[in-house]
Amino acid sequence: MHLEKVNIHEHSYTLAIAYQNDEKLRKELNRLTQQVWEFTFENFYQSGFWDDNCIVYSLFEGERIVSHVTASLFDTEIKSDKKKLLQFGTVMTDPEYQNKGLSRFLMERVLADFKQKTDGMLLFANDSVLDFYPKFGFRAVAEYQAFKNITNKDFSTSVGIRKLNLDNREDLDLFTGLVESNLVNTTLPVQSRGISMFYCYAYPDFGHKDTIYYIEELEAIVVANVKEKVLEITEVFSKNMVDLQQIIAAFIREEFTSVRLGFTPLEEGFEYELLTEEDTVLYVSEELYRMFEEQKLVVPFLSHT
Repeated sequence: MHLEKVNIHEHSYTLAIAYQNDEKLRKELNRLTQQVWEFTFENFYQSGFWDDNCIVYSLFEGERIVSHVTASLFDTEIKSDKKKLLQFGTVMTDPEYQNKGLSRFLMERVLADFKQKTDGMLLFANDSVLDFYPKFGFRAVAEYQAFKNITNKDFSTSVGIRKLNLDNREDLDLFTGLVESNLVNTTLPVQSRGISMFYCYAYPDFGHKDTIYYIEELEAIVVANVKEKVLEITEVFSKNMVDLQQIIAAFIREEFTSVRLGFTPLEEGFEYELLTEEDTVLYVSEELYRMFEEQKLVVPFLSHT
């Protein structure tokens, strides 16, 4: 934990960094997160999967948290080139403290701390702040989702599949083991053990905990479900490269007419369409801009912060 006195427009605040083990400060973070984003970090903390790659930066006035940003680090490999990326998330300011330059201060501090230590940065912004992030060198880019029109009737056989219950210790260990040893199956492998566990284990309300399946023959875990006859494969964790056709065939008992992926596959044979989100836009730093402009990519759904 790092605590530091700072002055912003002649007002004094305490900057707290990586303080999640301090119960009093964490309680304040949870209060503001619940107020702004309608969730808290508490389950994530109590799960034990909050690691050093998720770094909280907050400003406090006295004992009250007034502004916050989370910096999440990702080790990745793009075209055999190892990189470290940073994603900004849960950017928020207490309504009574808005328009005082607090979010700007936190953004600039994270940039100063990590600009020379990372190979690119990204964030998702809602419609109300689209003019804010370009001030820090971020540019809006489009994302493209991979899909394939294919039905369960196109398959006659499939591999065995079993739904995992992460409240069962053996299933949880199986899941965490594959997440940690995952072999990349995506063009843009922005993955994190902590963030994956955040979505799939710590917060059932986000809807992924009940959609985790193990395919023993492929040594793969698939996060997927079927909605309105669409098989949505959010993520695949595996020790070896897997054939997505076999993954799709594993869901032969479900009725679907198309498949959509929550990541950009290395495998060919998929079509791509512009991903349109109702209220969020992806912004990236200059180092990543050309890559997104030249390729049809999507930030993996289980990596959003």
